[in-house]
Parts: sequence; structure tokens; C-alpha cells
Amino acid sequence: MTDEAAGVVADAAGALRRIWWLPVVRGVVLLVLGLLMLVQPLATVSALVWVFGAFAVVDGLVSVAQWLANRREPGAGWWVLEGLAGIVFGVIAFVWTGATVTVLFYLVALWALVLGVLAVFGAAVLYRARDVGWHWVLTFGLVAFLFGLLVVTKPPAGIDFVVMLIGLFAFVEGAVLVVSGFATRAVARELGRWSAAG
Repeated sequence: MTDEAAGVVADAAGALRRIWWLPVVRGVVLLVLGLLMLVQPLATVSALVWVFGAFAVVDGLVSVAQWLANRREPGAGWWVLEGLAGIVFGVIAFVWTGATVTVLFYLVALWALVLGVLAVFGAAVLYRARDVGWHWVLTFGLVAFLFGLLVVTKPPAGIDFVVMLIGLFAFVEGAVLVVSGFATRAVARELGRWSAAG
């Protein structure tokens, strides 16, 4: 391996080491939300609105943090779009006084669809930029988009049904993000060994 190639590999490994923990943090937030919803369902619409709103805002802020940590990398701008979308949906949930189960149901469905579309778009941008983590972003986006489609085709059947859907979605997406974070760390270590050997 030439010195120039070793330098490029070392830079890539350093970039991955700086950001691998961010999807893990986001995934843990989702896993906690999913477990909360599945193990201790919320009994009132107002409680569900506040939990969903708070989660969407926190998730959006973590996405913006991913952009801040990754902003020098090509294609990183899509994290801002996803983060802002999550924050907007969270704020809508907070300010929509008197939201019903049906309103919240379709708000969650639209949120998942928007996240899915943005993540698929982001995966395409990252793929063109030769980012090693593009396939994890694509997986996240496809799961979110398919979940949103599934939700809009099923009429809401009460608050328990909505809570279960949110819980399952959060748990699956959380698992995807945690695995992607640790996979990124493994790639960073491997690249580090290659650059050292070169």
C-alpha cells in the first residue's frame, strides 16, 4: 500500500471512529421507546402524544448531531433533513391540542414515511459518495417506509393498536441502528489495521 493510499485509509478510519457511536445512541433511544411501549402501554392519548413528541424531537436532535460530527464528509447533509423532519413532527404532536387516536395514528404513519424517503435518498447520496455505511441507511429507510405504508393501509383500532405499532417500529429500527453503529466501529478498526500495516 502506498503512503498516499495508507493516508486515505487512515483518514477514513478516523472519520468512522468519530461517528460510530451516534447511530448506537439513536438506536438505544429507539429501543427504550419500543420496550416502553410494548411492556408498559400508555393508557391515554395525551400521554402517547407527549411520549411520541418527545421521542421525535430527541431523535431529530441526534440526527442533527450526526450531521455535525460528519459534516465534512460527502453526502452528510441528508442527516440535517432527517433531523429537522423529526423535530417538526415532534413539535406538531406537542402543539396539536385535542389530538385523537386517529390523528396521532396518521401523524406517526406520515413521520415514518418521511423518514423512510429521506433515508433512502440519503443512502443513494452516501452510495455515490462511496460511504461504507450506505446499506445500513438504506435498510433503515426501507423499514421506515414499509412501516408507514403498512400503517396507512390499516385503519386505527384504538390506542392499544397505535401503541403496539409505535413500539414495534421503534424496536426494529433501534436494533438496525445499534447493529449499524457497531458494524461501523468494526470497519473503522479493520481500516486502522490496514493503514498501520501499509
